[in-house]
Amino acid sequence: MSDSSSPQTPASGEPTDEPRRNFIYAFASVVIGGMIGAIPALLGLFSFLNPLKGKRKIPTAYAEAGESAAPDMVRVCSLDALAENGSPQRFPVIDNQIDAWNFTPDQPVGSLYIQRMSGDDLRVFNTTCPHAGCSVSCDGKTYNCPCHNSAFNLDGSKLTADSGRENPSPRDLDSLDFNIQDGYVWVKFQNFYTGREHKEAKQ
Repeated sequence: MSDSSSPQTPASGEPTDEPRRNFIYAFASVVIGGMIGAIPALLGLFSFLNPLKGKRKIPTAYAEAGESAAPDMVRVCSLDALAENGSPQRFPVIDNQIDAWNFTPDQPVGSLYIQRMSGDDLRVFNTTCPHAGCSVSCDGKTYNCPCHNSAFNLDGSKLTADSGRENPSPRDLDSLDFNIQDGYVWVKFQNFYTGREHKEAKQ
């Protein structure tokens, strides 16, 4: 009479491979299940990170309402609002803010000065002093920084004081590109690194 607790063997007397097969099947099930479960997670991660590499888009309604003659330009004011041979006028810059996930319209992003010489001849400057980033004022004759006494002529060049005092700004005021379209002044507004001799736009 055979012992029921003894491992069953085939007629040949050799042990079966059943336990080994069961282990392989179980291991394969775990691996395949893990791979199937990882696919949704990877797809979710791709969807989350994809905006960082994709092109940033402005909603159609805002894009159509704000089309300009050149990309990356912001409408600042009408040309008629600027008197010829007048003093520089300060304007806020309102632009849409967009990052990888969010779009926020009509946000203040800085300010600039515009002076109209004649016709379409304009001078446009960022209000930030190139020395340490303070905001310059204008008295109609010069631009002046209240922080470290940097001063500039109306054409943006560094002003040398009559006393010979050194102007701490490393460069002239930062000019901005502009375009005139349908009677409006459009400006490519940029901020620049301060404390540097050469003008370099921030990204």
